[in-house]
Amino acid sequence: MTYLDNNTATKPSQTVILAMMPYFEEHYASPSCPHAMGQELLRPIEKALHAIYHLAGAKEDDLFVFTSSYSESITQVIHSVYEQVARQTGKTHFITSTIGDAATIYALSKLEEEGCALQMAKVSKEGYVPLDSIIEAITPRTCLISLPLASALTGVIQPVYDIAALCKERGILLHIDVTHALGKLLVDFAELGADYLTFNGEQLHAPKGTGGLFARKGTPLIPLIAGDGQETRFRGGPINVPLEIALGQACIEAEQSSTLYCSEVARLRDLFEERIIQQCPEASVLFKESERLPTTSAIAFYGIRSEALLYALSKKGVFATMGGGCEQHIERVVEASGIDHIIASCTLSFSLSKFTTEHDIEKAATIIGEAIVRLRKLSKTLL
Repeated sequence: MTYLDNNTATKPSQTVILAMMPYFEEHYASPSCPHAMGQELLRPIEKALHAIYHLAGAKEDDLFVFTSSYSESITQVIHSVYEQVARQTGKTHFITSTIGDAATIYALSKLEEEGCALQMAKVSKEGYVPLDSIIEAITPRTCLISLPLASALTGVIQPVYDIAALCKERGILLHIDVTHALGKLLVDFAELGADYLTFNGEQLHAPKGTGGLFARKGTPLIPLIAGDGQETRFRGGPINVPLEIALGQACIEAEQSSTLYCSEVARLRDLFEERIIQQCPEASVLFKESERLPTTSAIAFYGIRSEALLYALSKKGVFATMGGGCEQHIERVVEASGIDHIIASCTLSFSLSKFTTEHDIEKAATIIGEAIVRLRKLSKTLL
């Protein structure tokens, strides 16, 4: 098996799994209880929170909500802004981009049923949202702009610092999802200038069911809590201690691996692209001149439908993605950047992790080259 779909989900780290197991087997009490078994959980929870805050570059007074996924986090941000800003002030205009993730687009589109307006900012041929597109999309009624820091499928990094400065100037709330950049790039919530930051734990080698939301102090947020209604760092209901401990451990390891991503993983990504072009000279690495994540490559294989290639590679144990689920299909993302729809329909996304080896890269490139040859022969036979 050669797994090159790490922007969809990663293999949980073995040490992360080991870190959470005692909280299933031994330390299973509730931290809300005043007895010793409950209170002994407070220190490891605080340690996990410290690691999460540190990786995200958040300040102590920023509110953190542990969630089950970035989709839940994004939905909570959008719902909070709708309830506490749009309905209260009449500023009912929301902006995202045509390359945003499906969770954001879906959540915002549902608000149209409540009388809100959704604007999709245009994307450049380089795969990012230019500041001019945001300026063009803004109206006097704009209350929230929601963007990813980097595209999951193309890896292109967005100019969020410029957009954040514009939002501050215009009094517009800004939400940035850093799921695919956290641990791969330096993410500093304080420096980003965003009001909300969301992420998924799965892309950090944490277990499924982990995610997070940061809200800057004073920004609108409806805390999902029970009890007296005071703001806390947790959702309502019992704290999921094992998963929160696991997320904290994953954040510690992500920080330790950050240099690895910027050097070795980036080298393997470049090697992969080089080997693909050697095997398939007619292929093209999209957005290669843009600033990209060190993990991600979108490659168009001219004349081969992405569905057919994805199936052929899966049969041989090489796993890539064409999107879907919480992400848009890559065909739509690529086409939104002004690339011909025929090329877009032939594109697959490949993403590496810290566990990817040079052997994986060489093996995958060979299998992809062989699959392309077989599919081209099949196409000629059918013709």
